[in-house]
Amino acid sequence: MQSERNISSIVKASVGVAAILLNAITNGLPRAESAPISKSISECQELLRTGQYEECLAETSAAIADRSYGEEWPVLKTQCELATGRYEEAMQTIAAGIERYSWSVRLRMLEHQAAMANGRKEQAAEALTNIEKLVSSASWRYTDADDLVALGQAALVLGADARDVQEGFFDRARRNFKTRPDGVIAAGHLANQKGDFEFAGEILLPAIELFESNPELLFEASEALKSSGQEASAELLKKTLEINPRFAPAMHRIVEQRIDSEAYQEAIELLEQVFAVNANSPEGHALRAVIYHLQYDSDGETQSLDAATKYSGPNAEVLHLIGRKLSQKYRFAEGAAYQRRALEIDPGHNDSRIQLAQDLLRLGEEEEGWKLAEQAYETDAYNTTIFNLLQLRDGMQKFVSLESEHFVVRMDAHEARVYGSRAVELLESAYQAMVDRYEFVPEGPIILEMFDRKDDFAVRTFGIPDVAGFLGVCFGKVITANSPATRRDSPANWESVLWHEFCHVVTLQMTSNRIPRWLSEGISVYEERRKDSRWGQRMDATCRDRILNADNAVTPIRELSSAFLNASDGSDINFAYFESSMVVEHLVNEHGLKTLIAILNDLNTGLSINDALERHTGGLEGLESSFATYLRAEAERYAPGVSFDSDDIPESALANPEVLESFVKENPNCYPAVLISADISAEAGHVSEAEKSLLRLITLVPDDSSTSGPRKQLAALYRQQGRLQDEQAVLQEHLNHTADDLAATLRLQELALSSHENALTHEQDESKSEVLSMVVQLGYQVMAIDPFQTAAVSRMADGAEALNDRSSAIMALTSLLQLRPDDGARLNYRLGLQHEESNTDEAKRFALKALENAPRFREAHRLLLKLHRHDKSPESSESQQEPNEESAGN
Repeated sequence: MQSERNISSIVKASVGVAAILLNAITNGLPRAESAPISKSISECQELLRTGQYEECLAETSAAIADRSYGEEWPVLKTQCELATGRYEEAMQTIAAGIERYSWSVRLRMLEHQAAMANGRKEQAAEALTNIEKLVSSASWRYTDADDLVALGQAALVLGADARDVQEGFFDRARRNFKTRPDGVIAAGHLANQKGDFEFAGEILLPAIELFESNPELLFEASEALKSSGQEASAELLKKTLEINPRFAPAMHRIVEQRIDSEAYQEAIELLEQVFAVNANSPEGHALRAVIYHLQYDSDGETQSLDAATKYSGPNAEVLHLIGRKLSQKYRFAEGAAYQRRALEIDPGHNDSRIQLAQDLLRLGEEEEGWKLAEQAYETDAYNTTIFNLLQLRDGMQKFVSLESEHFVVRMDAHEARVYGSRAVELLESAYQAMVDRYEFVPEGPIILEMFDRKDDFAVRTFGIPDVAGFLGVCFGKVITANSPATRRDSPANWESVLWHEFCHVVTLQMTSNRIPRWLSEGISVYEERRKDSRWGQRMDATCRDRILNADNAVTPIRELSSAFLNASDGSDINFAYFESSMVVEHLVNEHGLKTLIAILNDLNTGLSINDALERHTGGLEGLESSFATYLRAEAERYAPGVSFDSDDIPESALANPEVLESFVKENPNCYPAVLISADISAEAGHVSEAEKSLLRLITLVPDDSSTSGPRKQLAALYRQQGRLQDEQAVLQEHLNHTADDLAATLRLQELALSSHENALTHEQDESKSEVLSMVVQLGYQVMAIDPFQTAAVSRMADGAEALNDRSSAIMALTSLLQLRPDDGARLNYRLGLQHEESNTDEAKRFALKALENAPRFREAHRLLLKLHRHDKSPESSESQQEPNEESAGN
């Protein structure tokens, strides 16, 4: 429309409305006289702030009927009517208000909001046109905080650059009116909308002290901290509802959280509270539609969607909200379908375009996904989600792709040459194992993207940087993972991560992403442990005590998904993974793998998890009971009679070795006390006492896998004494229980190599072979944690060559080419030797590469000549003469 283009030109950047306002403020032009703030208006504002909408509505209605002067009266009344779903009445209030306060831009913006709520798009556009006229004719009226905010909101609706609006309107409102919350809330809200949570926090958090009773500000601050400070965010959300128990955005957020944790009945009960305030809430009915969709109630979903659009008619915001929540539940295809519907209604709805782009990228539909991302950025360059995503794409263009029968692995070129082949080999192994086991062939090719920067992984996975705590994520056909380069400060076994994530590929695709989180995670951890008993979450002291604790920290099966959402720290998350895996283990032990497969197939047909469990296990209640018994028995089996509670140790014992010794004698099964006592004994030179204590702890807790436990202390003790064989034995035992201890793995490989050298001295051939095999195997274990450990990979290569283990030697030498580029000539030559018998062409290629690095490298010349002779006929070969040393070097 022509009017929209006119006003858009006024509100954008530093021209039009923004320029007029800035000029008016600079020159100190007077403001139109307004009615003084009365006590009754303040009281009504307080009623609105605390959610007493009916009382506020009655008071403002009476004031308007009495002809009390001031635009605040119809503004407050309209806000109450919108909050309580009286959308048609709001239009009448606004019309009467504008008739009396025709200069009010706040009422015009409320008119736009109410008109959109009632589906009157032409009137909504006209309201913006009238704002343009008002500002063009009398800009000096509109320099107060609330007017600046209203004008900024108008500018955003018309497509003005969000940064210009932030600077020209909202920032000016908060800087010039520091005792008013209007500008702070508007600026923080806009930053949150654009995914700029860090900036939102910078604006909002310092303002809490000044406006601690403002629910809007507290809610926006809670939103800003959602990803970076969940506990603080939850506390702010709680405070918001303490001030205003009926504040709709906060109520909607809690409903969303219940949906996320699969507590659908709780979500429905909370929605009833929403509808008690506003029976026509579009957001409330949209969230109810989400629940119905997840419960496979298509009639309920349709009815809720109709209720959500009862007044507004076709509504892109409603469709976007439903689709966004479905995508957050990993139902990306269904979420994408809703975003497409939203864009059909409103092709300019950029939030839907951004969400659709992300959904498609997670579904592996990359061409359309990236195209939509570019279009979204052209529309809104301020949106940090889309900005970060496109920045990431530019970086990913430097990735290389490794393709196999079922996978496409994308990663940094340097990393690909170091361990890429190992990653592909592992994935293909997982594919074969899981496809056979679960009798399901996933759609491919399956894409794995390995990121060597944590923020890149977070952006690709979550749309925002700085998200900690995730090693990998699977969307169904696409896996994203942090590379081992991102974990060098806290190493973790990346091979177990890839195995875990591929298990998700199977279970997500097998159920069309209809599997609850606890079951999907539980199967993945369970299958990790089946592959390698050292992988995945296992019973440990923390898990044992949580299970046996009188408070019973075990979550009922029917509520297990909420354990992931409600976790307050890493320990809670780990226990959620562990408990979920133990449910799966118990289920398979008691009812068989076929039952688990049948449950997954039922989920794919739309049956709920609880109904599927009822159907195949003889009743959920019985499963809950048998699992509780099973889990408790497993906990009691772990270190029976041992206490792991350090609180049992008196402070006096920690301060006085003699008191500690006395305490240990009286409490010989207090694990932390004995461990501390052993450490003190070792430092005091009482080696035999320390050794005795540590050996006893190992006997008491044989499955201890901690990196600071008695085995590690005992190994350190033996090392100090020069008892290298004993050190080697205890480290080997330790590594039978953990696959993540890089330091121990490196040390054991060093010791194994020393044993090899000792075997060489004594000419013990059998021992030499065994030790070299250990060196190679430990090399694999090191690479599974940190493939950039040059010395360990070098030892592995040497050992593999000595054993004539060509595949291991080739892998290790290929890695070393990247890790030790300055030794390229020698490494290429060695690779040529490894290919000599199996692939003459490859052997020649490596020999030539060696000569490129060192043209006078005689051994490489000899290898090349030897390979050349092999290509000749037998007659020609007989006529060839062995080159002398001088000719080989020229």
